[in-house]
Amino acid sequence: MLRVIGNDIDIPRQEHAVASGALPNGQPIVVNANGTVSVVTQTSQTQAVGSTGTFETPASSGLFVMDVVYDSTNNKVVVVYKDGNNSSYGTAAVGTVSGTSISFGTPVVFESALIYSGSNENTHATHIGGKIVICYGDSGNGGHGTAVVGTVSGTSISFGTPVVFNAAATNEGGVCCTDTINNKVIIAYRDEGTSNYGTAKVGTVSGTSISFGSAAVFRSATVQALSIGFDPSTGVSIVGYRQPPWGGADCNILTVSGTSISVGSNVTFNAGSTTNINIIYDSNVQKMVFIYVDNNNSNKGTGRVGTVSGTSISFGDEFIFNDAVTSQLSATYDNNINRVVITYADSNTMSNFITATVSGDSLSFGTEGEFFDDPSGGIHFYSRLCFDTSTNKCIVAFRSDAGLGYAAVITPEGSNTNLTSENYIGISTGPTDLTEAQTQAVGTPVAHYTTSLPAYHTATFDSNSNKVVVSFRGNGDDGTSVVGTVDSSNNSISFGSPVVWNTDESIYIKSTFDSNLNKVVVAYRDNGNSNRGTAVVGTVSGTSISFGTPVVFETGQVDHVDVTFDSSNNKVVIAYRDRDDSYYGKAIVGTVSGTSISFGSAVNFNTSGTTVYMGAVFDSNSNKVVVSWGNPGKAKVGTVSGTSISFGSEATFESGNIDMFSGTFDSSNNKVVYAYRDEGNSNYGTAVVGTVSGTSISFGTPVVFESAGVDGTGTVFDSNANKVNIFYEDAGNSAYGTVIVGTVSGTSISFGSPTVFQTATTGQFAATFDSNSNRTIGAYSNEGTSKGTSVVFRNAGNYPVTGQVADGGHVLVDTQGGIADNLSGLTAGQSYYVQADATLDTTADDLNVFAGTAVSATKLIVKG
Repeated sequence: MLRVIGNDIDIPRQEHAVASGALPNGQPIVVNANGTVSVVTQTSQTQAVGSTGTFETPASSGLFVMDVVYDSTNNKVVVVYKDGNNSSYGTAAVGTVSGTSISFGTPVVFESALIYSGSNENTHATHIGGKIVICYGDSGNGGHGTAVVGTVSGTSISFGTPVVFNAAATNEGGVCCTDTINNKVIIAYRDEGTSNYGTAKVGTVSGTSISFGSAAVFRSATVQALSIGFDPSTGVSIVGYRQPPWGGADCNILTVSGTSISVGSNVTFNAGSTTNINIIYDSNVQKMVFIYVDNNNSNKGTGRVGTVSGTSISFGDEFIFNDAVTSQLSATYDNNINRVVITYADSNTMSNFITATVSGDSLSFGTEGEFFDDPSGGIHFYSRLCFDTSTNKCIVAFRSDAGLGYAAVITPEGSNTNLTSENYIGISTGPTDLTEAQTQAVGTPVAHYTTSLPAYHTATFDSNSNKVVVSFRGNGDDGTSVVGTVDSSNNSISFGSPVVWNTDESIYIKSTFDSNLNKVVVAYRDNGNSNRGTAVVGTVSGTSISFGTPVVFETGQVDHVDVTFDSSNNKVVIAYRDRDDSYYGKAIVGTVSGTSISFGSAVNFNTSGTTVYMGAVFDSNSNKVVVSWGNPGKAKVGTVSGTSISFGSEATFESGNIDMFSGTFDSSNNKVVYAYRDEGNSNYGTAVVGTVSGTSISFGTPVVFESAGVDGTGTVFDSNANKVNIFYEDAGNSAYGTVIVGTVSGTSISFGSPTVFQTATTGQFAATFDSNSNRTIGAYSNEGTSKGTSVVFRNAGNYPVTGQVADGGHVLVDTQGGIADNLSGLTAGQSYYVQADATLDTTADDLNVFAGTAVSATKLIVKG
């Protein structure tokens, strides 16, 4: 990740790294998950509780809150409950958080029968891919275990047809979580058809329905008080339960493979009677936190930390957060302050909340707060808790003593620091500005999709998050995207989990990045919706991406789609062929807003002959969109105005038929470059340079870059090296994956020697440039492994190796064994520790991060 230089004992040990944010001189530095480095920072928030919102007004002693779930796709909170005022029907209400308050839409019934939701009222709903999945026992159908898929729209929610996952009484209703690695729902339940055995199934959501794999028994005996959580760092789920009637509490690791589950050995986490079990993942330390009531210890509120290893889990000591009798327990993780938040009632009938901080295998607790002061002096019931990532607030839903359904917005006390005991690297030095000549290099290909061989690859770079987003048609023909992080030190790329944005067949997929609103826009043909032209907006967060609701831009059948972003007008432009309108070539302007996109009216740019193999490129010099097509190869210049686009005169760049078409803009020479397969010249790989002038474009003479058949070109401009890179399948060399570098001069382009990076049959190429790492990424279908694969390519040139202290620049860091000589106020011979607020102190705080030993008032031996 980082390159160590200077092995001489007289030279301080130092490392070069890319700065994330400004890096002042003489500051403690941490390594981030993406390999960049940052100054140690800390943010704090004061404990607060907002006003109470009502989701169920009529008083009813039979109101039971089953769960509250955050829908990150729609930025809404969904409360799931059984409504005692309405025959205990299964009901849901959508809440919107604004500041410190929450309001609700009209409740919606999802099951017109009494539902069973478990004696413990534990988690019974989860969010996956823009859908809410609820599991319950349906008394109207013999108590059978049932699941239903909900879709939030505005302040309401609609439901598909309920699906039975257990054709026997399931009076505990089942608990569920989302396996974000495999994009599955895991349901654990008590199967009364098999002597109340603990059982689990894998659910696959498709549209508004869900299907299930075979059952896996995790305990061949009765289970009670179920809970479940997912550990994304190890890719397994953990199910917890009590042994009846009031026995100890165990847990098992559940591992998903396809639609099946394998079960690890059971581990006891509390030997005494246990209730109100909650299993929460702490993403800061990658541990599982178990929160529960220990009935054998005077019903005290208790927690302990679990560490998953393989198919088992080990635990640290127990820690008490409430010494009084504890009940109505719920917990969630607040990733803004990196703490577990717990709500509960104690014997004084208070409605309390408290934070828990994990350090190693230990838990420490914050100051207790009160989230509801019942005017009647009564206790709250059945509280459930979730975290809203859009507002960084916790939402607790509960029933008051008077039977009303309430929700409150909580801001827990705490501070968030990016410092951990593992990521401190050293002390930043002053700014330098050095470059190093580096040769051309290609990294080792990495699989970005392993489920099946994907097709219709497209790639774009999110310059806000410094991530690569690769999109394609995945397993089951689903429209899918995955987020990649480039490591420039070894020309490699790593990927998060694939995310499905369309569960129907998606083809002709293209993508672009809206740099104004920091959104990825994917355009495609939705075969599941009458082949209509459709677009969807994605938001990158960390190593994942979430999507809004797809929007139709053409109700007719489309194909040969391409898309680009006009940064001068902050508009998305989609070019496509309309099969229902004489195969005309059309373009349409889209405006992104939030997680959606709206469109103006489509404009014809070609009404003569058949339009195929579309291309759309934005020329940032002339602020024009160039749209091209075949056959033959032609192009027009488009001018965006408002939500429309107009076109200039037509220009021909290839008189014969072309296909396997891709294009880019060379911002150094202000030229448009197209690469394509020339069917009139033995399918040779060919490139041509275009020059925009006003509303027209002219072309130089096409240049052959591969004297053999090519397939699936992906073309991109490297703005660091000022080179055009073309990725392609070389049919003259066993269909191997190949890249070639082009240099534009005037109205022509010349090429170096091709580089083979994949010695297997390849195809479906796409390419993008990561301006953060100054690397080009090629994405493609690897038929040798039947996987989607990506490769990182570095052009020859001068690359920064240290540099600007400004954000995105390169910095030199004094690391372990090195002497940081740019400090002040130190005492020689004294050990110093990095504090959460980036200061150095002679006393360690809770993080216990050793900075080093001072050898003078201005010098510190880093970590020594």
